[in-house]
Amino acid sequence: MPRYLIQKRIHSLIEYAVFDESRLISFGRNGIQFSAWEVDIATAWRSRYWLVESEVESSDFNGAWKTFHQSLTTVASRIALVGQAYYMHLAQPFLIYRMDSAIAWFRHSIDRDAVPLMFDSNELNSLDALLNNRDIPQSFYLYWNDAINAFGYSSKLVLMFAALEILFQRASRTADEFYAEIEVFFGPGLKRELYGTREDRGRSGLRQRLVHGDYLSESDTKNYVLVIHQHIVRYFNNGVLRESPINEHIVAPQRHPYGNMDWWEGFIRSETAAPLRLKPVLEAFDADENNPAGYDIVPPDDRPMSISTMHAARAVLLAVASCNHTFRFPSVRFLPVSPIILSAGWPDALHLCDPLSSLVLSSGMGAD
Repeated sequence: MPRYLIQKRIHSLIEYAVFDESRLISFGRNGIQFSAWEVDIATAWRSRYWLVESEVESSDFNGAWKTFHQSLTTVASRIALVGQAYYMHLAQPFLIYRMDSAIAWFRHSIDRDAVPLMFDSNELNSLDALLNNRDIPQSFYLYWNDAINAFGYSSKLVLMFAALEILFQRASRTADEFYAEIEVFFGPGLKRELYGTREDRGRSGLRQRLVHGDYLSESDTKNYVLVIHQHIVRYFNNGVLRESPINEHIVAPQRHPYGNMDWWEGFIRSETAAPLRLKPVLEAFDADENNPAGYDIVPPDDRPMSISTMHAARAVLLAVASCNHTFRFPSVRFLPVSPIILSAGWPDALHLCDPLSSLVLSSGMGAD
């Protein structure tokens, strides 16, 4: 069975400080090896990164990736609790190398500045309309503001559901009336996805599952943050803001100063004796992403995939949704889109975006 080396960078405010008598050492938990990004003690404390890696046996590329991220998320989520600080492996650079191959799959990702949105006389008129309205409770705006400012998909959703309950409970005297209002707002299909059914007392709905600890499932592939946001904008434009509507066609709404990543990913190979390992590959791409010294982007005809990188890119776009990421593929640049929503079994896609988790490639670097 093929064996894969998978390496990934972690961004954290938890300083790596696992020592023996004189040097930093790695530690292994749950099949994942954790170490400092910088091995020199003199410089390691200035780094905000860790390195994680694992060797995984799997029949195919996607199976190796999924096994790695299930194992990593199990440990990483607990490190965040123990370390009491930011610890994020989502959307970070990674490398997947099938160890009997001459090529590897690599993601190059970098933080980029957020793109602001304009506030002009149109928005000022909309603001005045909201201030003059007394029908919508102040608590709705507070929850909605928190949702926009939140960083993370599930946290946004929980806050948005709270805002929706305030918005529709004001016009409802009973639970049946509330759900009738919700169904008018979302339509029967989306209402069922978000709020379940009368027969299961809402338990199959995303709102109930999130609030009561069921978290996200592999079927939750829709970008519900974007869907709910768009419904709210239309609701206001058809009501309070009828005379001064806000823009319903904003690309990547709920923009945030953090979590804005720009990335390219694809197959690479070594031109010389340059090692197919994450840190040297990343250093080469950071220095010149168009001509990384020692590495070459594998041409389409040489890629071990039954679909092209372009098709993979389009598959990513179908699955991607709410955190302002730009995906870069050879000769293609996509506008910012927003997070991929998959289950805890596909963890890197969960909070803020790893498109590979959403791609079920028929061969990848697998047994085909």
